[in-house]
Amino acid sequence: MRSKQSLIELLHGLVQLIDDEASRNSEFAAKLDALVQPVYDRPEGRARAGGKRKDADVPDVHQELASRGEDAFRTWLREQSVEVLRAIIRREDLDASRRASKWKDVTKLANFIADGLKARMSRGAAFMARKD
Repeated sequence: MRSKQSLIELLHGLVQLIDDEASRNSEFAAKLDALVQPVYDRPEGRARAGGKRKDADVPDVHQELASRGEDAFRTWLREQSVEVLRAIIRREDLDASRRASKWKDVTKLANFIADGLKARMSRGAAFMARKD
């Protein structure tokens, strides 16, 4: 197998050759544009068909817990959709082992989040800044 540097040089030369041909041959340039255009038309953060929410759309559970209290917070969590609850779990990094990733029961997911936040608060991790 070739070294990384030789492969980089090979690919650089190939791109240069394609660019040269595209500048001379308009038919080739049109075919190249048609081939490459779908890549540029795709949005950067493609979501799956399930429609994942962006992190900006995920509610701040720490703020909700502080404003509602634990019992009302658990009720509020149960009112959220499965997708929102999964996004909260991902954002807060509550499921390192990914055991909750297949759960579909809203109550089970809501309890998992509430218990995870309660455990963090009892350890003092609630006061540590989260890296976004």
